[in-house]
Amino acid sequence: MLESFDVVVIGGGTAGLVTASGCARLGRKVALIEREKLGGDCLWTGCVPTKALVATARLVHQMRHAEVYGLEPQSARVTPKSVMDSMRARRHDIEHHDDPEKFRALGIEVIFGEARLASRNEVEVAGRRLIAKDIVIATGTRTAIPPVEGLAENGFLDHASFLAQDAFPASLLILGGGYIGIEFAQIFRRFGSDVVVVEMLDEIVNKEDADVIARIRKFLSEEGIDIRTGWAAKSVRIDGGRKVVRIENKLGESMEVRADEIFVASGRRANTENLGLEAAGVKTNRGFVVVDKYLQTSVPRIWACGDVHGGMQFTHVAAYEAVKLVRNMLFPGRSAVSYDNIPWGLYTDPEVGHIGMTEAEAIAAHGAENVRTYSVEMSEVDRAVVDRTTRGLVKLVCDKRGRILGAHALCANASTLIETLVLARQKKVTVAGLASLVSPYPSLADALQKAASMYYQDVARGWLGSIGKKIAAWSQ
Repeated sequence: MLESFDVVVIGGGTAGLVTASGCARLGRKVALIEREKLGGDCLWTGCVPTKALVATARLVHQMRHAEVYGLEPQSARVTPKSVMDSMRARRHDIEHHDDPEKFRALGIEVIFGEARLASRNEVEVAGRRLIAKDIVIATGTRTAIPPVEGLAENGFLDHASFLAQDAFPASLLILGGGYIGIEFAQIFRRFGSDVVVVEMLDEIVNKEDADVIARIRKFLSEEGIDIRTGWAAKSVRIDGGRKVVRIENKLGESMEVRADEIFVASGRRANTENLGLEAAGVKTNRGFVVVDKYLQTSVPRIWACGDVHGGMQFTHVAAYEAVKLVRNMLFPGRSAVSYDNIPWGLYTDPEVGHIGMTEAEAIAAHGAENVRTYSVEMSEVDRAVVDRTTRGLVKLVCDKRGRILGAHALCANASTLIETLVLARQKKVTVAGLASLVSPYPSLADALQKAASMYYQDVARGWLGSIGKKIAAWSQ
């Protein structure tokens, strides 16, 4: 027997939950299907638990370097099970936000099971057959396992499997120098593990500005993390109870790295298997669902949002897309998704906040003669000095008219500090306008005003240079 709904949402992570609740609040009859637990990767194996570990690792590091606060350094005893139990307790404090009963109270039919498209408007799950005007695919992603000989046979960890255990390896090799790999590299190192990061590209976290990348690499290396870029893992074998990974660079040179464990963080793969997408006519590319700028798939009235379509894979992006999707799905006219003012963070210590173009991207788009950069070291910001958080910088990338093309913060609480720049770009505030902001003293926000104020130094130099030329011309 067919059960009729206005909207069927497949996937109970951030994208699916925001979509389902948005539709329900607008009076639609909604079914939400999830195969495991509501909350998705972010709650259970991503943002929430990893940032809890980041906080503990930061405290361990501060205790070891307490002399900068005028205190006796302490050798913190790291007990893996206690650390992991604390992380899980914090996750438990948050998980009530994604309680199935909360969504059922909105009138949503929450169904647990494996979903499959039976046709362009029908979904099968748990012996039930649902028909809907609109279907939303929000099934997320998981770790993509690289094709390394012997890797699967000899075993490895990823962020999900590590978070389920109560042990920290004495040594590990991390495959991948992206955001997940670099965050975990610092976590593991601060918990006492010997860490080697192997990244096949020429740089780690390569979407960041070059100045930021160089600083992050320096900071991690100073903590004892061995970073090897331009190398790729080729094979894994076991020798004497340890894992031996053969890595190779672009010149064909190879070497072996020994570690107790391998941690895979080399990319993501969409959860689209067995969904019946091909039978329904939904196009995919490398496993990711293909969508247009309105988040509609190749099939009318079938939509996708969140990580599953392979765009910017962040929780806040999934939520943003879900809001757009609800609007496009339920109301006349459509609003295109724009990622121009989407920020992101890298949760190392110090953090990174990013919005817009890097300096290299701005030069490629506008030409070097039209790009200006304004940077301030955190050592010049009084609040950073008194907080003993002087490592890092704030950098603004602008055009010669003062429009903010991009901004990059490497400092304590950078993921919060960058929000001012997000608003500035959204409201088309120029760097001159940013310079006129008044911030509480002392605060880290002072870094933004200091960097923006350098714009006037540029203006003054240009004005003085122009006056000088005129005086020279008059004197001839």
